[in-house]
Amino acid sequence: MSDSKTIFISLIGKGRPQQDRKGYQKTTYFFNEIQDTVHKSFFGSALYEVLNRQEYEIDKWLIFGTNQSSWSELIEILDDQFHDEMTELYDKVYDEEEKGISGELLGEWQKALQRFIPGIRLIIVDPLDYEVYINHMLKEIPDEPGKIVLDITHAFRHMPVVIAFSLMVLKHIKNISDIVVYYGAFELKKDRKNAEEPTPVLRIDFINTLVSYAENLATFNYSGYFPSLLNTLRITDTEKTYFWLEMNRQPRRDLEDISKKLKENMSESNHVAEISRYLNKEIEPLIGATLEKRMIERARFFFAKKQYLKDLILLYEGLILAVGRSQGMRNVLEYQEREKIREYINKNFDTIFDTEEKKRIYSELKNTRHAAVHGTISQETRNYLENEEQFQKLFNDALTLYGYISGDELC
Repeated sequence: MSDSKTIFISLIGKGRPQQDRKGYQKTTYFFNEIQDTVHKSFFGSALYEVLNRQEYEIDKWLIFGTNQSSWSELIEILDDQFHDEMTELYDKVYDEEEKGISGELLGEWQKALQRFIPGIRLIIVDPLDYEVYINHMLKEIPDEPGKIVLDITHAFRHMPVVIAFSLMVLKHIKNISDIVVYYGAFELKKDRKNAEEPTPVLRIDFINTLVSYAENLATFNYSGYFPSLLNTLRITDTEKTYFWLEMNRQPRRDLEDISKKLKENMSESNHVAEISRYLNKEIEPLIGATLEKRMIERARFFFAKKQYLKDLILLYEGLILAVGRSQGMRNVLEYQEREKIREYINKNFDTIFDTEEKKRIYSELKNTRHAAVHGTISQETRNYLENEEQFQKLFNDALTLYGYISGDELC
């Protein structure tokens, strides 16, 4: 049973006509969920019945097809007792869809079906109009939380592909919690010529896992936030570690534990191993590193993602700490000790930065950092705050300066 509203999306193609009467050949579909078969010509009708038997709350049923799709077969959704009153309109639809049904007649057919299924929408599309699906779904899918059931069985093969990728966008705009994909896999029958053998139905739940990987990898790539990605890799309870890392604490033991679990995943030969390996490349440099080295590594990470305010702050603070350590100041986590480092730099500026180039880089980094953080502007920093290429050059120059002071070789 579903605990939220469901939007059911189907594609309807061209059926195989029966030889002795109007209508299209039926297929027997076997559904694991109900351990039973359903006999229909249109897979969407079979799935609609199964979803109702499982008490899904279907808010809308969007059916995409061309003007020559077998729209008339939607009559099989209705109980037999209602077929007679629909016969005249059914015949019109059946006769016209061969040459191409008009939007007017399909609208009439939709209105008739809506007496029994209020949420049904029949949508004619041009197979080469790739934007039509997302535009219709934007209008039809409500904003409140819900799930999508997508039937990809019929129609041209590219159409469900476009719909699936469109749903990746709508998943966030429309607050979609899950996407369940169904496919009536006629080609998986052991004997396709045996009409008595049921066609297996695939429920492809792995789609949601793939969507989670894509979303969480994107989140990590652009923000550095890794707990959600680790959850998909079965590594849980890492929110505190990330928070400490963001707050420039020293979660070394937790990072070691995360890296150990990632390496255990890497022993496999599958997608989990490759994603774990990818993530561990970012985690390992933070283990055992001094605070300033972690700051520098994080600065480089955010610089690559163009999160320039973050990388600017981290790089400047990392440079300050590197100066302190080079002069034997050990309690650099204490605020008063940090202020002593700044005082030391001011008093020994010409000694620490022994060339005009080093002095320039440090001064311009410091002034740019202060201007960016406080929102101030000056002629001295304008070039770095308003010209991305110039800022990038300053950042790389400052990395070189950090390497000179700390003795670290940055990869």
